[in-house]
Amino acid sequence: MRKLLSLALLGALSASIAHAENFTEINTDKAKAIIDAAITAHGGDALLDELQTLIIETHTVNHSVDQSRGTDAPWDTSVADSTDALDLENSIFMTSNKGSGGGFENHNTTIINGEQSYQLNLRAGTVAKIAEPDFDTTSGPFVRVTPALLLRTLKDREANAHYLGDTRIDDVDYNVIGFSMTVGPAISLYFEKGTNFLRRSERVFPGFGLVEYRFDDYVVKGEVPYNESFTLYLNGDVNLERSIKSVRINEPMDKLLEVPAALVSIPEVQPDPLTRQELDDGVWLIGGNGTYAMFVDMGEYIFAAGGTAGIPDRIESLREVVGEKPIRYGMLTHHHFDHVLGVAAYEEEGATIIAAESHERIARRAATDGENLDLKLVNKKMTLEANGREIEVIDIGPTAHTEHLLVAWLPQEGILFEADHFAMPRVGPVPPAVTSTKTFAKALARNGLSVKQIVSAHSPKPGTAESLEKALSREEFQASR
Repeated sequence: MRKLLSLALLGALSASIAHAENFTEINTDKAKAIIDAAITAHGGDALLDELQTLIIETHTVNHSVDQSRGTDAPWDTSVADSTDALDLENSIFMTSNKGSGGGFENHNTTIINGEQSYQLNLRAGTVAKIAEPDFDTTSGPFVRVTPALLLRTLKDREANAHYLGDTRIDDVDYNVIGFSMTVGPAISLYFEKGTNFLRRSERVFPGFGLVEYRFDDYVVKGEVPYNESFTLYLNGDVNLERSIKSVRINEPMDKLLEVPAALVSIPEVQPDPLTRQELDDGVWLIGGNGTYAMFVDMGEYIFAAGGTAGIPDRIESLREVVGEKPIRYGMLTHHHFDHVLGVAAYEEEGATIIAAESHERIARRAATDGENLDLKLVNKKMTLEANGREIEVIDIGPTAHTEHLLVAWLPQEGILFEADHFAMPRVGPVPPAVTSTKTFAKALARNGLSVKQIVSAHSPKPGTAESLEKALSREEFQASR
């Protein structure tokens, strides 16, 4: 009986394996057929293979979803004009962007070209070599919004592509292919049945949600179809609306790689590893990769300011100097989604989250258990005193960037922690102040804060009252490019 049962199980297992192999083979064949049809629709193998350089100029309206001055729609908007250029054969990429909105004005160019890779700040008039250029990471955003480049990438990575099924959205039928790109989460591509054009794509970011891309208004340029408009959605809300002003195929891009001679050279851009620096006795700035948090030893507990990405790693570094001393408070500067990512980490530490009154909903949404989140809301100001040290949490808003902005102010030390308003560059001179910096300076004066060190959530280098004044007095560089 036992032998017969074993044979029966073995037979069932063999049938299951055969079925699984057959399913995988069918799936692979289906994916290949859809990919082949899509490549044909987008110009064919030969045209995509012959695509060596691509230069696209765009105009973009950014609807600042969860990044506006307020917490609800309608969202603030900003505008930008950009040029992106890619040399596929030589792994060269250039992106240049000029725009304004959200309290910021920017005019920057990044060139990825091996040892001749540069970061240009055309407002400040500086150029810095990039020590470790990363072609895939830097060009990835351009590839993801350009159907011809996505098709080339899909063709190159066909071995890891899978047929995910078909679906109908807004009365349009699609075949869906999923695959992993070199950098970032996997992507799903929606090919319209009949035309086989790429019309939609999607990626899911853990802890954030769904990012959707839409490609519309196809025209043919150089025998290759290109979309004249592009829309990006964040969790269902329109985030970017982009119109394509020009497409140039297989044209030289040498002029786009030139560095204006009038720019001042500054030290090269180095990688930004996790570091810990002690600003004063028991006050640490810990971070890397562009995001930082401040931790203050209050004797029996730790106060933390800043809720950007990577808080668990920053806490781990903190433990090396304070041991298991509890983090009692985690302060959020404001409601923008990149500044509430640390809520869950503070929540896990058992900390009370400090936030502006109007940001309660955002803080609870960012938590693992928002309903039971230990939350302390600030109207205008709250003060913490322990072990002879004082911290004032002050709402210095409104600014050009956000209606409410909490700062952590240590009056005895003259240290102030803020986010998004005055980040010192890691190298080079202080750039001309943007609008958010100007309103931040007025807010400091309005609140009577005489600072010695200005610590930012986005810079490892503290600023001073003098550096703030220098930024306010600097004129914008007049770039010829």
